[in-house]
Amino acid sequence: MKAFKAATMTQLHDKLCHHIVHSDANGLDVISGVDVQIHNVIAQADSMEWDFDLKNLWLTPSRWTMMQRQYVDRDNFIQWIEKSTKYIGQKERGIALMPMKVVLPRGGAAFGNKETRRWGGCMLAVSFKAQPHPQITLYSRTSYLGYLSGLDISVAWMCGKYLAAELGMDMAAFRFVWMNEAMQYHNFKSMAYLLNHPDPDKRKQYRRWLRFSESKLRDLGDWDYVNSRPALALTRKWLQKLILDDQNGKTLGDMTYNTYRRIRRRYHTEVLGYERAQEFEGWSYHKKGPLKGEPKEFFKAYQPLDSCLISDLDFKGIHLPWAPGSLGAPLLVQGDHVEFDDLDDD
Repeated sequence: MKAFKAATMTQLHDKLCHHIVHSDANGLDVISGVDVQIHNVIAQADSMEWDFDLKNLWLTPSRWTMMQRQYVDRDNFIQWIEKSTKYIGQKERGIALMPMKVVLPRGGAAFGNKETRRWGGCMLAVSFKAQPHPQITLYSRTSYLGYLSGLDISVAWMCGKYLAAELGMDMAAFRFVWMNEAMQYHNFKSMAYLLNHPDPDKRKQYRRWLRFSESKLRDLGDWDYVNSRPALALTRKWLQKLILDDQNGKTLGDMTYNTYRRIRRRYHTEVLGYERAQEFEGWSYHKKGPLKGEPKEFFKAYQPLDSCLISDLDFKGIHLPWAPGSLGAPLLVQGDHVEFDDLDDD
């Protein structure tokens, strides 16, 4: 079991990401070509202060909307607010749990592609308790640190924001706990955390480690450290492949791995700049059939991402726009009284 603690959610997220990125092989539970993992993690922030800009992890507002709809059931959320305010409030005992929506597999042999999401949802539940300290807990099967972890935490933070308003409490006084069975760092999907780190000194260091040649890093005395940290070494491997593709004039249309193409497009615009990114625009071509050799799709450079603070967003995606006090007591299921199990019951 691995335990982490920090003063705020912002500091906690950075601490978790820093730990997995800088761990050597002995500090990791799984190392593969696509990710590294640490298992059985409990992480606590003393305050739910969460200063998160989606742009820093190359995420968009639409991805936040998708996350809401994928995991948070509107009726379940309202019921969770109800039982939290009606039966727990600011000081009563009890733990109110809201299960996340079931995430179904996508794709597979019947669709002619690889099945994804076969293991179920990443987030499992969110809970609230008032004793001995107001606390929001997020239960996760897994999370991609430095990538979707920002949105996972944001779901828990947004739940706390709505609940605190209903309770008339200061959300900053809430504690946050994250129980996660397997935290992962994806070796190319998570590279935004390194390349666009909000701390300019860390951002400069990570860009040097990932983009400089081996000989330059040896001259700087950094090579042995980078090469002995699997997350850094493997992310560097993926980025060096991208840099080589750029040097060889490979266009976006020439790529066949769409997931990595998306990362390359983000890298071009967010790191190299939009004008440079436009140099890699290009067509893909039909590879077989009567249209073989004909243009198929033109891949343009991504437009630069705008700053998008999670504090400016809400649960509008599940038809609950931010309006403090709007949920209220009358929203129990069908207006009936609902009995909730005592904390000690089986």
